[in-house]
Amino acid sequence: MPRTWITLGIRYLFLDWLHCLVCLLVSIKPMVIKALVVDEELTITAMPVVLKVLKYENNYSIWVNVLVSTKINEPRPGPQCNPVIVMGRPAKAERIEVVNDGVLRLKLGDGSEKEVIIKPTNISFYPDYRDQFCSPCIVLNWSVFWR
Repeated sequence: MPRTWITLGIRYLFLDWLHCLVCLLVSIKPMVIKALVVDEELTITAMPVVLKVLKYENNYSIWVNVLVSTKINEPRPGPQCNPVIVMGRPAKAERIEVVNDGVLRLKLGDGSEKEVIIKPTNISFYPDYRDQFCSPCIVLNWSVFWR
């Protein structure tokens, strides 16, 4: 049976039918990064998403991915992003500020809570290429921590 998301207002109940584990999303805070690259002000938002929660003996494994979006002060058209661009040299950012790390709080099946933290490790900017919303292409690398 596939996994199911049941919407309860702004809370989500995650049912993993394969492993019979119930997980409630208590709160979510996106990772926000502000950058200045070649006279363009970018706001990068990365929303953490839970893919799977597994329990083995008394330990939990939480699998997380991130959805990334960018906003720019002055969108402009250009060649579309493609996988080949990462072979090129990225532009140097004049300023990068991590406004906040991404944080998920989950209530697990046994009643305990886990906090999943998403931190950026590297960002590459390609201002000559554009996504479908006319923002510069970026590659964001991140790490997951939990407590």
